[in-house]
Amino acid sequence: MPKWLILIALFVPLASNAATITYDRITTYSNGTPIPSEKVPTIQYRGYSGPNSANPDVLAGTVTDNQAITAPDPDPGGTLWYTVDGTLDGATSGKAAAVSKTVPFLQPAVPKVRAVD
Repeated sequence: MPKWLILIALFVPLASNAATITYDRITTYSNGTPIPSEKVPTIQYRGYSGPNSANPDVLAGTVTDNQAITAPDPDPGGTLWYTVDGTLDGATSGKAAAVSKTVPFLQPAVPKVRAVD
């Protein structure tokens, strides 16, 4: 086998099993007052996942000025719940309403009958 073929195989991306939490940026304070536009991109968002909707609390990732956080996928046949909060000037918002993702069990393909004698 040519050496260059081995190198190409090392750089082929693998399929990713990750959930992507997307959300809307926070643009107002909890009292409804608008956040100054120059501060909106400085809000730090943290994503969380967990096995129940009441309080997903496993930190999945932290981003600033982005609207997506990568988090782990549930195991096959399982469900995880995801949420996000935001921090600005040392004050952290409450967590967003949790949203779930379920990954079904994989089923084997249908066997192919070769012959009947």
